[in-house]
Amino acid sequence: MRDINEVLRRKELDLQQLQREVEALRVAARLLSEASEADPAYSRPATASAYAPPARPAPPPGSGAGDAGYSAPWDAAAKKFP
Repeated sequence: MRDINEVLRRKELDLQQLQREVEALRVAARLLSEASEADPAYSRPATASAYAPPARPAPPPGSGAGDAGYSAPWDAAAKKFP
């Protein structure tokens, strides 16, 4: 069985650690809010719509995939299954 004083001391140390972490988060939040007020570009996160998908390369001429569009080898095998 644990000594009750040891358990209490450990809980108090944990509480002090949490209080330090909360204070650090408050400082970080204050700094971030000041930065967003100074420069509006920092206030909004980047969204997926801001990025274009990579361009798909055109198939080489004479490969037979010109009019049918891009087709990977596994596409044909997948179409054989019901």
